[in-house]
Amino acid sequence: MARRPVNPPAEGWSLTLPPRLWATLSQHLFRADGGAHGAVLLAGYAEGPRGPRLLARDLIIADEGADYIPGQYGHHALAPSFVRNAVLRARDEHSAYLAVHAHHGLDQVQFSRIDLASHQRGYPSLRQISGQVVGGLVLTPHAAAGDLWLPDGSRAQLAETVIPSGNLMRLRPSPAGEGRCDPQHDRQARMLGDLGQETLNRLRVAVVGLGGVGSVLVEELARLGVGELVLIDDETVDRTNLPRLIAAEPEDVGRLKTELAVRNALRANPDVRTVPVTRRVEHPKALAEIARCDWIFLAADGDAARHWVNAAAQQYLIPATQVGVKVPLTAQGEVGQIHTATRLILPGSNCLWCCRLIDPTRLAIDMQPAAERKAADYVPGVPAPSVITLNTLAAAEALNHFVLATAGLHQDESDHASVIHRPRTRQRDLQDPRHDPDCRWCTNAGHLGRGDDRKPV
Repeated sequence: MARRPVNPPAEGWSLTLPPRLWATLSQHLFRADGGAHGAVLLAGYAEGPRGPRLLARDLIIADEGADYIPGQYGHHALAPSFVRNAVLRARDEHSAYLAVHAHHGLDQVQFSRIDLASHQRGYPSLRQISGQVVGGLVLTPHAAAGDLWLPDGSRAQLAETVIPSGNLMRLRPSPAGEGRCDPQHDRQARMLGDLGQETLNRLRVAVVGLGGVGSVLVEELARLGVGELVLIDDETVDRTNLPRLIAAEPEDVGRLKTELAVRNALRANPDVRTVPVTRRVEHPKALAEIARCDWIFLAADGDAARHWVNAAAQQYLIPATQVGVKVPLTAQGEVGQIHTATRLILPGSNCLWCCRLIDPTRLAIDMQPAAERKAADYVPGVPAPSVITLNTLAAAEALNHFVLATAGLHQDESDHASVIHRPRTRQRDLQDPRHDPDCRWCTNAGHLGRGDDRKPV
């Protein structure tokens, strides 16, 4: 199949589908039989960086012949009983209702006159019954168009449909026009394309943890041309941080890490917009900021940071990357098997709880006030080893994946594996993520796609 067009983020209403849900929907709609097939999506709500977001959290498949039947006006239509049950469920679950079908074609799609007439006949009543957003979505493998009927009586068009898979797919009714690339990014745009470079410029990206790994991430994200950076850390610079913080100086000891991150980002790219948040990630202000991002990088060590970033990724359908370095030492000070880890967190596909990367006991300790956290440390007063070269190795792996994903350059969109480097043996391994079908975070029975309807707990 032809490569999907690269579409930069669009202003206005958007719909995000978790990769597993998109795969199931695609298999249902785009069958080799060429027949007509339908379904309904239920979606949560959230405010996004460029407008309101619908967060698809469940898919109701319409069985052909029973739920999807020959229509009175068009070829096919959802059966009245199927529509009734789905819209009542949307009402009860405070979810948007989107009827979905496919059209022939690839890179462009629009509703037919028959489709729009059916919307006029049916959606005002469905909107009144549910009290939620109702609408229609028409798809091809590379394009999407949506007609939304809002509770206040107004109507809006869907600007884009986003699938955060191996490639960060953005489907529009028709492909974006030519991109605009600043000449200073000419050489990287030769790989990413002008539209790929414009995509970076329109993104809002969070970095949680601004220490050794985080400072590298901030520097490179700014130089790549990412438009806006949300920078989260509540700590100050210690003298032992200086060898690992990019462009840190002795006079910076005692300053906030967010101050250094803003300074370095602006030095690297004077046009970048920065949002410093000098709080721990579980603070409401920090959570509100990361909920309005396109991507989250987790570069903090604690279990609380892992838990809350994982929760935001699942609840708001935001892809995230956890980046870490482990240097184990024996009691005698001997160095064990060093490894760096770059783990992709894709909403609805895997999460840090499923992968057993959050320890409940450590999480409980990490959520306590600072004095109690320090008193409960397993090895008080003994910091973990940290070396800037290992930090840059982990950060580079994470950023390369991010850049290729945003430009649609990954060859295998289904490859969601974590990357483990073992520098002492020069070994690089891939680890497939775990997905627990009963997980309360990354399944639709839990927090997946709840958006602002349910806060993480």
